[in-house]
Amino acid sequence: MISLPGLAYKPGARRVLLIGAGQAALYHWQNKAAALQTLFTAGEQGRERFRQYLSQHPDTPFYLLLDLADEEYRQDTIPHVSRRDRQALLERKAARLFKDSTWYCYRKTGREDTGRRDDRVLLSALANPGLLRQWLALLDEARTPLAGICSLPLFSGRLLGEVAGSSDGRRLLVSLHRVSGLRQTCFDNGEFHFSRLAPLPASAEQSYPALIRDEVEKVRRYLNSRQPGTPAQPLHIHFLLAGDLLQELQAGLMEQESVHYHFFDLMPGDGPRDPAQTPFSDRYFVQQLFRLRPENDYAGAADRRWFFLRRLRAGVAAAGCALLIGSVCCSALTCFNGMALKRKTDAAGEQVSKYAAEYELARARLPQTPVAAADLKQAVMMADRLVRYRTTPLAMVAVLGRSMDRFPAVQLSKLKWMAAGEQEMTHPDTPAQAAPQFVAEVPGAAKAALQAAVLHARIEPFDGNLREAMDLVKRFAEDLRARERVRTVSVLAMPLDVSSATALQGNTQAVRHEAGFSLRVVLEQAGET
Repeated sequence: MISLPGLAYKPGARRVLLIGAGQAALYHWQNKAAALQTLFTAGEQGRERFRQYLSQHPDTPFYLLLDLADEEYRQDTIPHVSRRDRQALLERKAARLFKDSTWYCYRKTGREDTGRRDDRVLLSALANPGLLRQWLALLDEARTPLAGICSLPLFSGRLLGEVAGSSDGRRLLVSLHRVSGLRQTCFDNGEFHFSRLAPLPASAEQSYPALIRDEVEKVRRYLNSRQPGTPAQPLHIHFLLAGDLLQELQAGLMEQESVHYHFFDLMPGDGPRDPAQTPFSDRYFVQQLFRLRPENDYAGAADRRWFFLRRLRAGVAAAGCALLIGSVCCSALTCFNGMALKRKTDAAGEQVSKYAAEYELARARLPQTPVAAADLKQAVMMADRLVRYRTTPLAMVAVLGRSMDRFPAVQLSKLKWMAAGEQEMTHPDTPAQAAPQFVAEVPGAAKAALQAAVLHARIEPFDGNLREAMDLVKRFAEDLRARERVRTVSVLAMPLDVSSATALQGNTQAVRHEAGFSLRVVLEQAGET
């Protein structure tokens, strides 16, 4: 890799190439100021040095600032139409006026005061773009991003406010450039009027004051000739120079009624001056270009494609970084929430373990019972429920108990009991299918009118005599019917079904050791609770 002497380049620094007819000056943005790095001649040797420089630093975008004599300007008017239509009109007009150049631009400068109030427009183009094409080819070869191509005369219009303090009237900006020559740009009430470039002589610097005075006088006579026989508007001439040259001009020019001179020192102050930066204005214009970042004038889409790709790459990288940061934030938030949930889970687990230990301790202190805790709980819940109702199975149990005392062979297997009103009690499915064992199904808290019970029992001891067992069941049923407040007693099942609807089959040995039966007893409710 070839290193160029004098190039103190830092990655990421902005840069501008100021192109003149004979040479080009390279500037970097360093320490918030434009710094001249080196000069490249317009010949083959200078372009080769520039190619070597680009091979070392190809990625940072370039601005090209042109100060060429072959730049044409045309003022014209077009109808006042929408922005889209105005752009189409200007495209056609520029293509017709500048047939031999692909580098042209146009801009609206104002509106007419009378008539249709047409738009005033300025069109400019590079009449001989061969020099620019050579520098662009080197940039394209190195794939260096091109941010834009700006015209120094057109850009100087943005400096009127700082240099002149006002844009009213006719104003002539005069600047001296190392790469091009003496540039004079005229503005009329802030609108670009024309610009003229005079080349620098090959003699020493002492001839600059005389050259500047002669060229300024030519422009002043030209402006006066544009308004013959009428009082000319005063011309304000602003010199953008530095060093001793500005002082010599200020001493040699006399103020006139039609001409007012203004001197803008590009290096104000009483400190030491850098001779390398005087008396030229190049650094000042580049400094303002870095600061203001004007819009592109001449660069087309093909010229700026590497710049577009660079911005696209930067956008993709920024989007990737944003997604990465968002993912990290979401992951961190998820981890934080997970840790919080884990802490809550651990705390809940500790509470469960604590309560379980306390429960086991309390349970160990309870006295031993022959009944399981679950059965005790069910019995307590049943008793509590019975207490909340006014009807209890006590009367039914008392009636059944008295009869069973008279028939000790009758052994109770299961009892279903319910208390309900008259209509519920006559339902065919009550209580044989619906009533649970020893559970009061009482709607509301009112006292029921009737009680019913389904008694499932067996004969013990049973010696296999079915006739005697059936006779015992009948006598047991008759005893229940004779009890006080018993409304009905129904035999639901006998030890042996002898009804005509049932087929008699099997043998006597099948029921030899069992004699089960079931009765349904309906009892009227007593007056006491």
